[in-house]
Amino acid sequence: MGTATHTMAYYREKESIAYSAIPGMDMILSSSPAEREKLEEKYPDAAFALMISDNLFVGDWEQNEIHQNAYTAILNGESITGVRFKYDYDLESYLLKHMWD
Repeated sequence: MGTATHTMAYYREKESIAYSAIPGMDMILSSSPAEREKLEEKYPDAAFALMISDNLFVGDWEQNEIHQNAYTAILNGESITGVRFKYDYDLESYLLKHMWD
């Protein structure tokens, strides 16, 4: 059995559904740049989800995998707290592994 492939439209639809359930997301997405920073402080879960989606293809393959795993977990409805915990752990492990690169 192979890996399922999906289109960007599939992920954007799942993102729309998942993000609409995150408190403050709609306000952040519709805010001006000046308002955004204050809203991100007020709604850290929404800010975290946006940071993850903005960094899906930033860095090397290991960093991409960390961000993509967090992104799909958010889209699958996992709690942001749990996703953030795993993300922080994975990123810390990555940094320790590559500290002397």
